[in-house]
Amino acid sequence: MKIMTVNQNALFMKKFITLILLLITLFGCNGESQEKTKEEKMKEIIAANKADVDLLMGSTPKEFSAKTVDGSLFKSSENKGKYWIIFVYQNSYLKKSESYDLVAELNATHQKYGSQFPMIGIVNGFSDDPAKMTKSIAEAKFNFKQIDNTQGPEKEEEVNENVYCTPAKILIDPAGKVVYNGCGGKTETFNVLLDSLVRSNKM
Repeated sequence: MKIMTVNQNALFMKKFITLILLLITLFGCNGESQEKTKEEKMKEIIAANKADVDLLMGSTPKEFSAKTVDGSLFKSSENKGKYWIIFVYQNSYLKKSESYDLVAELNATHQKYGSQFPMIGIVNGFSDDPAKMTKSIAEAKFNFKQIDNTQGPEKEEEVNENVYCTPAKILIDPAGKVVYNGCGGKTETFNVLLDSLVRSNKM
């Protein structure tokens, strides 16, 4: 029988603990109406070490700025000391489907809470025609500013973030920490949280 040395045993235990932590991360889902797949969670683990702006639950994303579709400059630093919201979604959600209308849902959220919580939308996906993509976002008629974060042959993303499960609703607290990161649409969970903050006057 082969006997492991002290160093081999320590190395084995280190690998074993790493594996356990990885499995916990993979199977612990922070979402709303749709579960993240194992592949999406693995992408998040990898992206967490690469993204400039970490938007995962519990993180403190660094300040960033980006040009919005209306030509203005969004600066996250302007929301320091406030609760504020980031919505992240794929460009496929710009058009209403038979079962879901993201634009209407987020506009309703903005109408109800926009005066208490600053909001910004980040549109991800692929586009080989930046001008057409910008036009599509404008024609979707969001009630709040949008960042065209799509990528293509002649365009790089504006914000290097690590959100892979969309549509995502992200709440950042006055200390700059992500205190909510929910994935999925047609849910009330996020609005319930915002209601509680408004009632407790914590904005």
